[in-house]
Amino acid sequence: MKIRKYLFFIATITFVLQYACVSNKEIQQKTTPQKEVTTKPAKEEVVETPIKKVFKKKVVPKKDDEISLLFIGDFMGHMDQIKAAYNKKTKKYEYDECFSKIKPILSDADVTLGNLEVTLGVKPYSGYPQFSSPPSYASAIKNAGVDILTTSNNHSCDKRKKGVERTIKILDSLNIGHTGTFINQVEKTKNPAYVIEKNNFKIAVISYTYGTNGLKPTPPNIVNYLDKATIKKDVDYVNSKINPDQIIAFVHWGDQYKDLPNKSQKDMFAYFKSLGVNIVIGAHPHVLQPMKWNKPTAENPKEDFVVYSLGNFVSHQRTFPRDGGAVLKLSLRKDKDQKVHIKKADYFLTWVYEPIVNGNKEYYVLPADEYSKKPESFTKKKDYDKMMRFIKHARTLLGKHNVNINEYK
Repeated sequence: MKIRKYLFFIATITFVLQYACVSNKEIQQKTTPQKEVTTKPAKEEVVETPIKKVFKKKVVPKKDDEISLLFIGDFMGHMDQIKAAYNKKTKKYEYDECFSKIKPILSDADVTLGNLEVTLGVKPYSGYPQFSSPPSYASAIKNAGVDILTTSNNHSCDKRKKGVERTIKILDSLNIGHTGTFINQVEKTKNPAYVIEKNNFKIAVISYTYGTNGLKPTPPNIVNYLDKATIKKDVDYVNSKINPDQIIAFVHWGDQYKDLPNKSQKDMFAYFKSLGVNIVIGAHPHVLQPMKWNKPTAENPKEDFVVYSLGNFVSHQRTFPRDGGAVLKLSLRKDKDQKVHIKKADYFLTWVYEPIVNGNKEYYVLPADEYSKKPESFTKKKDYDKMMRFIKHARTLLGKHNVNINEYK
């Protein structure tokens, strides 16, 4: 009898313990998912909230009746520049640092344009008199904020057919807009101008050069020459096929190292105006020449705008005043009748600083006015003095001859 009671007692205890274990497991199974469900939404909310805030901050409404354009002079590629760009450690040509000081200015416009006065990618790389720079030069130019490069200048044919075609191919691969040289007539007919479509504007950029140093393009390659018949044919075609709001000509003309435009430049500007192209930007002299904005008046309601030369943007030309140039900022607006007018025009002075750092030559394009207040930034006082000499000359020249275009500070 005692044995039966003992066995019954043991069975009862075992049942209670099993029930307790089952209950604990059930409790754990029920509570564990609840913790997962409650924690996930909390994490998602923490992640989503700041993303929405950042996105809202980045959305900046743009006016669709105004556009700002930045024009740059000559991008040269002398042998000293090529050597300075070569990094012995990486065994690559690196140009980005050259534009690091001027990048904020180049990026401060809707569209930035410059003149590429070298061919690209033809080895061995070379400077004057027949230029060929590494493709990374163009990459750095784009990284600095440049959107479009004109390729028609007196060095377009320096490396013959290979140079013309490889330059175009490299610019296309980097998604840099370009005009002025073409692989063949089919390509020119397809894209006779580079068309900017932004902020409700359609602007056609055309480009021409006075010559190519006696080296003619190899058929079927085409270089746009500053020939009146060619220009008229192109302008008529652009107007009929593209119908832009504005045509801007970026041209290579004038006498090298002369402060004032010659008769040929003035005559060609008058010819552009007769075709309805009232904005012309010039390069080639490697020095600054005057800028003129003739605003509309009651007697002459048509406005026109010309920059005879923006000078060098970057080069190894150290002889004064070839060591600097200007960047032009041009703002256009549309009126209620959809006609384009110039709203504002200013220029920035730039200067090329060429210091020796740790035994190596380096190149920096400086915003001149900013660095005129920073003499401590120069390793040698004579370099600062050279820049100040250029600034004084530029302000005197442009202050005397410019019309309605002032320095932006």
